Amino acid sequence: MAQVLWPTLIPVSVLLMEENKKRKRILWILLGLGISLSLYYFICLLLFNVIPQIKGFHIEYNTEFPESLAVIAFIVYLVVTITPLFVSGIKRTHLLGILMFFSCLITAIFFTQYLISVWCFFAALISGVIFWILRDAKKEFSFERLALAKISSVIIPHK
Repeated sequence: MAQVLWPTLIPVSVLLMEENKKRKRILWILLGLGISLSLYYFICLLLFNVIPQIKGFHIEYNTEFPESLAVIAFIVYLVVTITPLFVSGIKRTHLLGILMFFSCLITAIFFTQYLISVWCFFAALISGVIFWILRDAKKEFSFERLALAKISSVIIPHK
């Protein structure tokens, strides 16, 4: 989930809520990168072994993914999962971005070999901020209305 879904879901979620055209252009680029990364991780999960082990009260994931692309993939992952939160004009998403960034930094420093599982734990805790952002928006958030609006903007582009 973390490697395949989040690189696409985070940019698309922010893109669907964003109204500013300039910000949307940046989010479309991040979404393209996110989809590419999701496909890369999906292929890796199909072709290479992942060996999870419990160590020191944490889950360590040993993967046989190509080592030559590991750092690049991780940097792209950080960009597509955190940057949309800073690009967004939606109130308080920057706070979510700051929390995600610092939780990753703390995890990378203190729990390097358990990065995936510990950062996912922090992300689960931080996800309560998403509720706060949506609740505080003072707009009635309707997925149905959002989907209809997006479909109509594709069918009948606004000038």
